[in-house]
Amino acid sequence: MNQRFFKYCRLLAFVFLTITLANCSGGNDGTESGGEEPQTTEYKTNRFSIVTLNAKTNASANAVYNWTIETVSSENYSLVNTTSKEALFAAAAEGTYVFNVAITDKGTTKNQKVTVVVTTETSELKSYISKVFEFKPAPGQFVNDLPVANDGDSADRILTRANSYLAKKNGDLISLGAFGGYVVFGFDHSIVNLKGRRDFRVLGNAFWADANPNPNSGLRGGSSEAGVIMVSYDKNKNGLPDDEWYEIEGGGHKMEKTIRNYEITYHRPDPNKKPVPGGGTGTVLFTDLEYIYWKDNQGKEGYLAQNNAYNHSLEYWPKWQKDQATITFKGTRLPDNAVDESGNGSYFVQYAFLYGYADNAPNNDDESAIDIDWAIDSSGKKVQLPAIDFVKVCNGLNQQAGWLGETSTEIMGANDLHLLGENIPTR
Repeated sequence: MNQRFFKYCRLLAFVFLTITLANCSGGNDGTESGGEEPQTTEYKTNRFSIVTLNAKTNASANAVYNWTIETVSSENYSLVNTTSKEALFAAAAEGTYVFNVAITDKGTTKNQKVTVVVTTETSELKSYISKVFEFKPAPGQFVNDLPVANDGDSADRILTRANSYLAKKNGDLISLGAFGGYVVFGFDHSIVNLKGRRDFRVLGNAFWADANPNPNSGLRGGSSEAGVIMVSYDKNKNGLPDDEWYEIEGGGHKMEKTIRNYEITYHRPDPNKKPVPGGGTGTVLFTDLEYIYWKDNQGKEGYLAQNNAYNHSLEYWPKWQKDQATITFKGTRLPDNAVDESGNGSYFVQYAFLYGYADNAPNNDDESAIDIDWAIDSSGKKVQLPAIDFVKVCNGLNQQAGWLGETSTEIMGANDLHLLGENIPTR
């Protein structure tokens, strides 16, 4: 009797253990097993923010990932890095966005769902620049006027002044001087890279010529002083523009005479040097044809000529850098675009590049708007960015346009087109 009883108990214990082990092996580790629903991970965020979406897995380093759309409540979003373990997401519209990530490892494919719930931000966002981080113009006619620079001003004081000019809804002009001069600014949110649409605009003072002496030019032109645009997103989340920069590849980048990695060094003028005056046009005279000497990495050299036009300061060297003997800049140099259409030096037309630059087309022209999808890395390869947080604008031209003087990019602000509700198709 006792022997049969103990045998019966051992059988029950074996059955119980088998069931327990089977249940443990079917636990949810973010994979599909035995027809179970894949694990769902949920993220919550506000509009105009970049979120890193993670595939939660212990797959090997050789695993292959593929993120796809399941259901989305709006097309106003961006999802990039879709073949990586971590995808980057940003949205310009509230709603629920559901994605599937397939993880293939060692011949087995498992799936996970990732849901992102996007809500409207609690405080109103600004469509315009929130902060200027850096302002370093090259020498030029207006660098001590736009913004105003006084004797004894420090670089920090000039940066504060640049903020007072640009970090507001209706900005004032600043000048970047000759080739290479630049400004770096950011926004209080991320500008989302929406598919098929242009995303932001840098505001300048470009305009079209009303009285071009050459009516058969076939090109749009006037005052087009193209600034090369670079963009970055806050990858390390520290609120500073210290992550990798990507250059917006505009129409001029594809032209034969464009020079990448162009470098130029300007030499501070000797105040005791005897000026070399020249001619002029009308009331505009060249007070010194050999004012500021420059030399580039292409084996060429020349001078920024000084003129008396526009009632600008006759000092072209930035006053807050008076102790620097030289200033060097490096970047993409676009082909010269200024043409003397009068034939006598009285009427220069600066012809616009097709698209992709600051101060190249009027602010109300679609070609002044920028698509983040035009970004390339330092090797010239196209990149996919979810959104951007920072913008850098550099003067891309090294040319003199007669009595107009050196070509200098001017800007007066920047706008997020999505916050403004502007829908401009990309090229």
